[in-house]
Amino acid sequence: MINPAKACLYIPSGLSPFKQKLFDRLAARVGQVSRGNVAQMESLPPDILPVVGCSPELTKLIVQWRVARRPFCYWDRGYLRRVFAASLPPAASLQVSYYRWHINAYQMGSISNVPNDRWKALGYDKEVRPWAKAGKHIVIAAPSRTYARFHDCESWIADTIDALARVTGRQLVIRDKEQVRTRPLQKDLEGAHALVTHGSNTAVESVVLGCPVFVHPDSAAALVGQTDLKQIETPIYPDRQPFFNSLAYNQWTEDEMFNGVLWAMLR
Repeated sequence: MINPAKACLYIPSGLSPFKQKLFDRLAARVGQVSRGNVAQMESLPPDILPVVGCSPELTKLIVQWRVARRPFCYWDRGYLRRVFAASLPPAASLQVSYYRWHINAYQMGSISNVPNDRWKALGYDKEVRPWAKAGKHIVIAAPSRTYARFHDCESWIADTIDALARVTGRQLVIRDKEQVRTRPLQKDLEGAHALVTHGSNTAVESVVLGCPVFVHPDSAAALVGQTDLKQIETPIYPDRQPFFNSLAYNQWTEDEMFNGVLWAMLR
């Protein structure tokens, strides 16, 4: 169990009013807060757990933490039943929207032996499609600018197109993150052979929708997909239910973030 009194939440500057309110509510539940102060995060004592999100100004520091095996917590919008940037049915409100939390990782890194109760509560069974095994084109989901800066992958699109051109002649369909508002992911996946992305949650949604994925090893979808583009012509089609169950056990609603459930379950 994580003790929130021994955690320090990093709050970046320039947040939208909605995000600022969420951060402020969460700040009241932790022992320390750092408002845009990178030096403060760098000097935290070993017994204080840094809690950070997708903030490019922290990239180098997080890399140092990972090399030194200094524990930290990363949080972001959830995998399923989130409000924004979702192609699958979103949460009904912000209060029941999910956020993912992980210790020493950006996304879920293993599949746990957990029950399906939290997955069932999401109500997504009817959204799951059989694996598509006869697709033609490849969908490339581009990262946002902030994500690309944070993960130091600003040339990812160009590098990925070049890598795919060397191993396949399939048509490439590039999808921008903002297109979720105007072009459903489901439309791009119709007749698709696979989806390729760095760590976008589009990969998790694609797995639900039955499209094989190729992702960066840090992506949760790597657990049911592949990470080597040289294998693009031979996707895999594993059993997804244990993956879905684990995803549901690695995300929490806003209420669970504040009532203690998150801190009790976080590992």
